[in-house]
Amino acid sequence: TDCGVVVAMSVKQVFDLFNTDGVGIPAKDLGTVLRAAGKAPSEADIQELAAAAGDPITEDKFTAIAKDQPELVEAEVLQAFEVFDQNGNGFMPLKELCDVLKNLGEGVPDQILDQLKSVAEPDEEDQVNIRHFVDILLKTGV
Repeated sequence: TDCGVVVAMSVKQVFDLFNTDGVGIPAKDLGTVLRAAGKAPSEADIQELAAAAGDPITEDKFTAIAKDQPELVEAEVLQAFEVFDQNGNGFMPLKELCDVLKNLGEGVPDQILDQLKSVAEPDEEDQVNIRHFVDILLKTGV
């Protein structure tokens, strides 16, 4: 289907972005690259896949791995961020969003955090529209 082509292009674009030396992506970056492609692997999956794929991971291997990974589902991502909507108005403070992204799980690297801050488009009170942020996050694969 056309949908499969779009997904494959997206995975290739993400691979190309992280393939900085032209020989593949480092196995240690597999989780980051999969998540940038809109996938939701578990930590255990990442460790197992990285060990099996070799280092560096070629485009063909990465494409095969990505194809078998679950997609991030917008409703689930939205629900996860709504936990931080203390006033029930669909917004959260930019500082809190950054703290959450930096400190939960593996944490988001500062470089990506800076990109996320710019696409979050906080209002004059530094509040981020959660639905808008999730839409951008899933569409851009930041």
